[in-house]
This record gives sequence, C-alpha cells and structure tokens, in this order.
Amino acid sequence: MSRVHDSMGANPRKLKNVHAGDLAQRFVFGATVSLMAGIVGLLAGARAGGLFLAFPAILPAALTMIEKNEGRRQAVQDVRGAFFGAVGLVVFALVCDLVILRLPVGVTVLLALVCWTVAALGLYLAAELLRGRARRDGRT
Repeated sequence: MSRVHDSMGANPRKLKNVHAGDLAQRFVFGATVSLMAGIVGLLAGARAGGLFLAFPAILPAALTMIEKNEGRRQAVQDVRGAFFGAVGLVVFALVCDLVILRLPVGVTVLLALVCWTVAALGLYLAAELLRGRARRDGRT
C-alpha cells in the first residue's frame, strides 16, 4: 500500500507535519482567488466568472510550500500538472455550455469529463514528447 502512495506522491503520514500557518496561507489564497472569480462574474457575467473558477484556488500557496519543502523542480512539475488540468477544466466547461441543453445532464457531464481527460492527457503527452525531443537535441 505504501508503494502506491509513494508512486502517486501521497504520504498520509506527512499530515502530522502540516502547520496551522500553512493551512491559513492556503485558505487566504483560496479565498482570494474565489473572491476574484466572483468579482469577474459580477462585472463580466457568470460565464466569465465560471471560467476563472478553473484556476486551482490553493495553487499559489501550495506551490510556495512545495518549493520551500521539496524544491523548485517539484514545484515546476506541479505547475505543469495544474496547467494541463486547468486547460482540461476549461474544455469541460465549454463542452457543458455547448451541449447542456441538447443532451441529458448525465450524458453531458460524462461527455465533458471525457473531453477534459483527453485534453489534459493530450497536452501532457505532447509536452513530454517535446521535452524528449529537446533533450535529444541537447536543448534541455
């Protein structure tokens, strides 16, 4: 079981080491991002505000802590994953917007989920392919 957690980067035993200040920092970042999305929604409409909710609310705080505790390389890796996931979430929202009135809700959500997965994984695989080529060409 611990091998599975380690391969995914999760280690429940590390929860003991979480400090109240780190949790407060995540809360403040998350609340700020959610507030900004709400303001965008009020000023530019619900669609624009909804797209801003695709931004992972605690990402800035999490990346700060990851860089501090695990190093810049791990933080950069997490940024890449968050980027691919956020693009996938925008695709999810667009698919829902386009088909929600034409298909049953369950089918719409399932279709949007498939599109999210394909978009995020497709971007990830394309990025890995480009990184591999850059390494082979000596451009790191």
